[in-house]
Order: sequence, then structure tokens, then C-alpha cells
Amino acid sequence: MLEKIKAKFFTGRFLTFGLIGGFNTVLAQVLYMIFVKLGVQVSLASIAGDVLSMASSYFLNMKFTWRMKPSWRTAVTFPLSYLPGTAIAALAVWIISDVCGGPEIYAKLLSLPFTIPLNYLVMGFIVKKSGGRKEETK
Repeated sequence: MLEKIKAKFFTGRFLTFGLIGGFNTVLAQVLYMIFVKLGVQVSLASIAGDVLSMASSYFLNMKFTWRMKPSWRTAVTFPLSYLPGTAIAALAVWIISDVCGGPEIYAKLLSLPFTIPLNYLVMGFIVKKSGGRKEETK
């Protein structure tokens, strides 16, 4: 079991995904904080930040993580890979801020240990299934 986890998550691909995800997380977090400061409800602010950072995530992950050429098919199905992580993040920020009274501004960051591995697994499954192409070779 431990070997399967290591084989899946201790790879250059996961590191690349993590670096791209780090950039997109910062982008989504900044957008989330702006929306919260503007008075948007925290769950909606979380979803809006995620949705707006999705475009850069798509292009960067297709090029560097999955080494696939972007296509209309993957562009349409790519957002599906975000649904589980976005839903969990929205639920987490609601629980942290509204239910537990935690700091709204940082609630999204606390959801990351759950959403990052989930997004990687779901994105890999959806992109490979919808891609219909072999990966590019270097």
C-alpha cells in the first residue's frame, strides 16, 4: 500500500503539478481574499477564486504536468476535475469560518491538505480519459 502511494505521489509529475498548483493556489487565494474584503459570502468567494484561476491551471498543467496539447475536448472536461476539490474547499471554508468561527480570510488555506491530492487524482483521470491523444514526448 505504501509503495502504491509513493509511486503515485513521489514523482516528477506530482512535483510539477504541485508547483503549478502553488501558483494557482496563490492566485485563487488572492482572488478569494479580494472577494471576502468586498463582502462576498465566503463559500461563494472560494468558488469564484477557484473558477477564475482555472484557465491558467488548464494551460500550465496540460503543457508541463500531463505533456498534452490543449484541445477543445480537454478544455471542456478539465473543469470537471475541479468539482470535487472546489466543493470540498467551499465546504471547508464554510465549516471553518461560519460553523467554527475561524478566520474567514485564511479558511481556504486550511482546506489545501485535502484538496491538493484529490485534485491531482481526479485531474489525471479526467484529462487522460478525455484527451484521446498520447502524451507529448520531450
